[in-house]
Amino acid sequence: MEDGKYPLPLPEIQAALEGAMIETRYQPVVRMADRGVIGFEALVRLNHPALGTVLPDAFVPQIEVAGLGSRLTELVVARALADMTGASMLPSGLSVSLNFPLDVLLGTDAMARLETQRQAAGVPVERLVIELTESQAVRDLVALRGAVEDARRAGYRIVIDDVGPAVAGLDKLLDLPFTGIKLDKELILRLETATDVVVEVERIVILAKARGLTVVAEGVEHVGVWHRLRALGVDQAQGFLVGHPLPAAAVPVWLASWQELPDF
Repeated sequence: MEDGKYPLPLPEIQAALEGAMIETRYQPVVRMADRGVIGFEALVRLNHPALGTVLPDAFVPQIEVAGLGSRLTELVVARALADMTGASMLPSGLSVSLNFPLDVLLGTDAMARLETQRQAAGVPVERLVIELTESQAVRDLVALRGAVEDARRAGYRIVIDDVGPAVAGLDKLLDLPFTGIKLDKELILRLETATDVVVEVERIVILAKARGLTVVAEGVEHVGVWHRLRALGVDQAQGFLVGHPLPAAAVPVWLASWQELPDF
């Protein structure tokens, strides 16, 4: 049973980073125009011996505060690359998105480590997407621009995660050479019940489209939300309506079932 309510003590988290408790799940992302499958987001889980599968809210914030974000990112990248070259996911040829916290992305060797891992695994760069998580405020746009430009030069697509009204200086962020944005899940979950949310989503979509960015909506759980987002110009959807986070072995099963579903 997954449990994200209770933060884990730091010693347990540090032990997890040294062992085999870190796992990945893959949540599907699909195109709204024709329901074509775009790829998956790699999501981290901690397989605790007593608590079972622990959700990231219970351990990722502590990891980042303790300065261990780079180690966690490296582990998740390693797990994802191994899965992408395995029997379940290799035949699909689909992309996988990898979450990078701001301090990790700004690290001087972030791209070098990622490139080393990717090349060793033999995964083409076009199959990977970097997601800049919004767990930390951006204070140095110049440094961030340099990091984004480095990623783009290496051939990676790079998107801003969790975009919503709480993101400070969004206009300036969108002027950096990102390839896309992800609308915040909490924003999408309120889309059907709050008029101001519809206005905010429309505003963000217009800003993104004016810059040629792809717009992905997280947290799509209902058909009505799907149609509303599509009408607003959102390009891609991710959420329980599309699929829950999956172990790599379940990806082929989901792909087959998704293709058999009638249109919404």
